[in-house]
Amino acid sequence: MFRRIIGLRSRAKHIILRAFAVIMAPALAVVLLAAQPAAAEQRCTGEVASNVCLTIESAGSGIYRVTIGIDFHMSKQEADGIINATNGAPYSASVFADDTTGWLFSVPVVGIGSSDLSGLSADFVITVPRVWLDEDFGTSVDEVFGRIKLNDTRMGLIRTFNTPQIVQAF
Repeated sequence: MFRRIIGLRSRAKHIILRAFAVIMAPALAVVLLAAQPAAAEQRCTGEVASNVCLTIESAGSGIYRVTIGIDFHMSKQEADGIINATNGAPYSASVFADDTTGWLFSVPVVGIGSSDLSGLSADFVITVPRVWLDEDFGTSVDEVFGRIKLNDTRMGLIRTFNTPQIVQAF
């Protein structure tokens, strides 16, 4: 008789635990999915003469990695001439708010190169807190874009390239 009671208790315990798991599984899935950082968002111009891209991806905990890149199509020889004339620093980059405050922050260069395929290329990367991207200060969605300036000291020219906007609430 004692075994029978123990058997009933363990069976009841099993049924209760199973019901609890069935009830809690959807809630746990929602919590786990919400905890994942947002997928990276990228916008590129896709232009033939110069392709300029802005990528913003969550690193979690309110931190974002911002990447701006450019391929300005020209010959490798011309690209090398611009790099050499500017002591290796022909480009600068910043992130701007589209509708309110203007300039938000500069993005440091992490690589500049030249090739026959891409021309004069550069990548800029920075990790920033969410509030640096919140150009509307929490009141609505934010519209940000990247701007790259090319200083061609050989000819005294400054060219500006804008990325498309990323529209998101930060």
